[in-house]
Amino acid sequence: MKRIVKNIKKFREASDGVAGIVVAILLIGLFISAIAFVQTIYVPQWMEQKESEHMGEIANQFAQLKFSIDTLSVATQPYSQISVPITLGSDEIPFLNSMKSYGSLNILPNDYKITIKDKNGYTQSYILGSIKYESTNAYYMDQSYVYENGALILSQPSGDVMAVRPAFSVIGTEDLSFKIIRLVGIGGKTSASGYGTYPVQTKFFSSEILYINNVQEITIYNSYNNAWRNYFDDTLSDSALNFSIDNAADGHGITITFYNTDGADFPEIILNLIEIEIQISPGWIG
Repeated sequence: MKRIVKNIKKFREASDGVAGIVVAILLIGLFISAIAFVQTIYVPQWMEQKESEHMGEIANQFAQLKFSIDTLSVATQPYSQISVPITLGSDEIPFLNSMKSYGSLNILPNDYKITIKDKNGYTQSYILGSIKYESTNAYYMDQSYVYENGALILSQPSGDVMAVRPAFSVIGTEDLSFKIIRLVGIGGKTSASGYGTYPVQTKFFSSEILYINNVQEITIYNSYNNAWRNYFDDTLSDSALNFSIDNAADGHGITITFYNTDGADFPEIILNLIEIEIQISPGWIG
């Protein structure tokens, strides 16, 4: 009888041990399933939201960059400087399997050009340059923000839009005023990439007023034809000028042509040419 009792006791102890192991395995499996569910369903949503918020941060930082350049171009004080931070990417979610977003920032000295031709065929050209941020997102759609000639442009797969307009206006009904911003990259630091924060240093260099009479054509060479075409068409439509907007001869820009017909005349344009020195660096090198 004692032997039977001992065997029953040993059996119960063995059963309790197996049950404990089974419970532990079930808990581990439940934990792994929960982590897999969060990883599959929620992490992509959280990261997409994180990258979307970063794109909003970039939009605000580029708006601040435009404001700093506008401020320098109005103040026109020698050696005046303003620094604006640009955050290239965003971090991953701690303790979960996610990817960082990255970005690149480049000063492009030859990316934007204007030519102005008068009715006699005399042409003047201005190479103005631009600064461009491009995202490399893992979850949210990639976007680019571009500052060129006073305008802030948002470029994405669906197209390009002008988020903030440049300083271009019609004086009276038939004359034009255009502030053109030439970005001059200096110090050898004209690009950055990764996910850190880099200050963009801007410094006023020079200002000049130019007058061009009997303007027949204005050609804008850049990569965002649609944004600029819509802007000029909207701005000039309220004037008394007779004009048309077509693709530039090489396809990489637009040409605004003015006609002295139907009571309209060729416009005079007042150009305010501003030169801004710019670089990407922790401190001013120039």
